[in-house]
Amino acid sequence: MPAFANEQRAAETGFRVGQQVFHTKFGEGTITALEGGGVDAKAQVKFKRHGEKWLALAVAKLQAVE
Repeated sequence: MPAFANEQRAAETGFRVGQQVFHTKFGEGTITALEGGGVDAKAQVKFKRHGEKWLALAVAKLQAVE
């Protein structure tokens, strides 16, 4: 994905690729990709204990760790 697309997704979602996040079920992880926008926005997160997962941001309730 081009850098400008990542920057646009970050502005839309409040998250960015490389950001550390926390999820109540999966624990701490790092965002590796962002896709979609609005209610369809998703983040791919690599969790330390649970591997990589795609999460719908409208549902996942991720919290920024940084």
